[in-house]
Amino acid sequence: MTNKKSHRDALDRLTAALVENILSTSDEEIIGEAQDDHEVPADAAAGVRALSEKAAMLAAKNRLAAARLAVANDRRRPAGGSPLDPAEARRRLERILSQDPNLTLAARKGQGLSDKDVLGMLEDLEELGIAPDPGEP
Repeated sequence: MTNKKSHRDALDRLTAALVENILSTSDEEIIGEAQDDHEVPADAAAGVRALSEKAAMLAAKNRLAAARLAVANDRRRPAGGSPLDPAEARRRLERILSQDPNLTLAARKGQGLSDKDVLGMLEDLEELGIAPDPGEP
């Protein structure tokens, strides 16, 4: 995950530098570069405009797809919480915590947690991909 994050950070810095470069370039310089490339500035502007509109449309479609996926995931969850009984949920949480020394419960060490707390923690861990399959011993 760290590697992906560092790549994403590098890409974000590159994007910011390119945008800054474009924004700091005068209109005359941009028109001059287009003419040097034997382009009609109005045609080049129309092409950039069409490309940015396409990118905006694609971004909107991606957001819509992500929202639909989130709604579908929410609909798959059982209404009224987890079907686990509290004792099984506590056993599962203890098993997860014992398998990964990086996961701890600060101060309380699992004591004094309500059933709702335990179920909520399991749900959070499952969303992070940390929880074992319900069929695991």
